[in-house]
Amino acid sequence: MSSRFYLGKILVDQDNLTLTSEQGEAVTLQLKPIEVLAFLASRYPELVTREALIDNVWAGNAYVGEKALTNAIWQLRNQFQQLGAADCIATVRKKGYRLDLAPLYVETLPAELQPVTEAPLLAESETVQLPPVRRVGAGFWSVMASCLLLIIAAWHYWPTQDIAAPELQVTALTHGNGRATFPALSKDGRWLAFSWQQYEQPAQLYLADLAQPGSFKQLTFSEQNTGAAVWSPDNRYLYYSSLTPVQGRCSINRLTLQTLGTEVLTSCSRHSRVYLDIAPDGSYLLFSGSHNSDGSSLYRLDLKPQVEAPVAVPCRQHCEARVRDLAFSADGTRLLLTRRLHRLSEELFLRDLTTGDEQQLTFGEEDILGVSWHPDDRRIVYSALQHGRRQGFVLDPTNGSVRNLGVDDFGGQSQAATDGSIFFHRLTSATQLAYLSLAQQSGSSFFPLTSSDHRYEHPDFNAHNNALVFISNASGYTELWMASPTMQNPRQLTSLKGRVKYPKWSHQGDKVAFVARFPDEERDTLTILDVATGQLTSLETELFWHSRPSWWQDDSAILFSANSNLFKLDLSDLQLRQLTSDGGVFAQMTSDGNLLFTKGRNLGLWQLLPDGSQQQILDGQQFNTSYAWYVDQEQLLFLHEQAGQLMLRSFDWQTRQLTDRVQLSAKQVSIHSNLSYAAGPQRAFLAIDQQSRADIMQLRHPLLQLK
Repeated sequence: MSSRFYLGKILVDQDNLTLTSEQGEAVTLQLKPIEVLAFLASRYPELVTREALIDNVWAGNAYVGEKALTNAIWQLRNQFQQLGAADCIATVRKKGYRLDLAPLYVETLPAELQPVTEAPLLAESETVQLPPVRRVGAGFWSVMASCLLLIIAAWHYWPTQDIAAPELQVTALTHGNGRATFPALSKDGRWLAFSWQQYEQPAQLYLADLAQPGSFKQLTFSEQNTGAAVWSPDNRYLYYSSLTPVQGRCSINRLTLQTLGTEVLTSCSRHSRVYLDIAPDGSYLLFSGSHNSDGSSLYRLDLKPQVEAPVAVPCRQHCEARVRDLAFSADGTRLLLTRRLHRLSEELFLRDLTTGDEQQLTFGEEDILGVSWHPDDRRIVYSALQHGRRQGFVLDPTNGSVRNLGVDDFGGQSQAATDGSIFFHRLTSATQLAYLSLAQQSGSSFFPLTSSDHRYEHPDFNAHNNALVFISNASGYTELWMASPTMQNPRQLTSLKGRVKYPKWSHQGDKVAFVARFPDEERDTLTILDVATGQLTSLETELFWHSRPSWWQDDSAILFSANSNLFKLDLSDLQLRQLTSDGGVFAQMTSDGNLLFTKGRNLGLWQLLPDGSQQQILDGQQFNTSYAWYVDQEQLLFLHEQAGQLMLRSFDWQTRQLTDRVQLSAKQVSIHSNLSYAAGPQRAFLAIDQQSRADIMQLRHPLLQLK
């Protein structure tokens, strides 16, 4: 077999250890990554296990090979990206790797048709010199030339994506009037229910007649915000969740379509969106709820012969992660569900409803929004956030293969129709950075710092170096950046090509703590960046995930939350100490040693005293955020939700006076966002949603066609 082959438009040369682009740009790799790539090519299109790769490339030395293989895959992906090529190595979690592109070995072409240049493609103006091996007629050379042109064209247009773009069709059902989300298709395929929030009104349920495009009927008229809905098998009822605007108390409701009468079936015991689905025979609902001490977060509500009180479904596996979205298979024997550890880690599982066993289907996903079965019950559609962009995917649960639909801003979707088409809501928002000036006493408006199709979020200001640190996907990956407070001289600080979240300056401004998910890693890592040197330090805590970090008053330790309690990690000896046992999700410390923390939404602000006791500073009626607050020795600034609006409040430590400063729109700013402050110019930094819009779309796609 030849030592040279093409993957798409990249020439792989095993002898010279190089990858060469179609423009002739070459990069040199170490021996092991090239050997890994060559072995994957030799086994195409098979899945190659990690054990097989270690056996063949590292002679079975698992001690060395385990980490070396992960590093080799990372190097290959990095170099393919540097050459402007798509990632052609697919990861099948817990199993191994395979190539998405067929290798084209150079020696497999007829000798007369071998390219005479090192470049993988020939320009149209170039000619091919065929060696005079033998005398043949003009007709033969005409045929050979035609074959050559076909081969060159095949190389040039060799597919690098899963999608045949001309067959993809996206049609809008709504057109920018508020936020239309979570479409639900009726069992007969005639009607589409969805949640629609217009102007400053609560989100209501609407009904679209698919036989009459543009025809919408309002179904609910409530002061509560409606969420995702599901249809009863006979199309007589819609079951949906709703949330009160301020306190976030939820309920499960049943709407009778004929009369538009609504009845509350049960409370959800949640303070955020609840997802639900109905069994195919209509006998019961399953819905996501609060995370109990025994690990259960999935609840069953029996509907026949009458509605019973909900009961928790026992959890046997993966109980550390809370259930979010869910979907029954058509035969009612299996359940798709997503389990979320935190924002950086949410995975898709398949549950056998007879045995209770669960199979993990995805690995390394982030913020899954929407799961559904294809009508053939052999394919799964889901949406996930990847490097700041929401994408749709089709997954085959039998072999774990995942294919990208190639549709940007793909949000939660309906179950696919019998013709394979699917409805989804398109999210066109990209969070940007802005500030509020608090220098004047009157109300203020946002001053945008960025305006881009890329995402900018989690700003944190430090006065020592007069700089902002923030997260952006401007490079194609979510990375750590810094800039001046007016966003001058932006500079990318990391190139992890994984996931980066929650940056926090040290008090001295020389380091940044953040949470990272490195490529091919299943758990996140608490990480520190030395800004001057660029050195990254991973802090081993033996915990699976970490919430938003902050710094001890003298920068000697890191504060963070895990398993809903606060921890302190001493940087001198990496000793880990648990600070709370009854709740703690985010903590900040002032320079004079006051440690303040929150326990969750609507639970107020607390102080941890030196003896370990706790004192509540503000109750849940005065302070109802978890993360959007800033504290120094003079004041406390925080976002507070009230009557569908967000209020920026301040609390003066000396006078103990609570003051409403600026009223904000809950559509533009999230109560879960990060809040930072520059005391000199009196500016509050936030991430805002400049394009708070969502529309219902219909998608026809070759990957969703019936087979």
